[in-house]
Amino acid sequence: LAKDGAQIDARIVCVRNRSNRKDWIALICTDMTIDENEIIRIYGKRWDIEVFFKTCKSFLKLGTEYHGLS
Repeated sequence: LAKDGAQIDARIVCVRNRSNRKDWIALICTDMTIDENEIIRIYGKRWDIEVFFKTCKSFLKLGTEYHGLS
């Protein structure tokens, strides 16, 4: 539901883990024009980016420090 109570169409795609068939993930997409395979492909790219940022953050030791300028 949207903030105003209106409904939003969404597609849920369930994907099994290749190495552990009992493990799975549910992906949700509000763009109804995208097919299931494309949703999985886009999520895979997004996941690669998240892992990259986490690795960089860990390598640069940015997890516990914050420096800001105003």
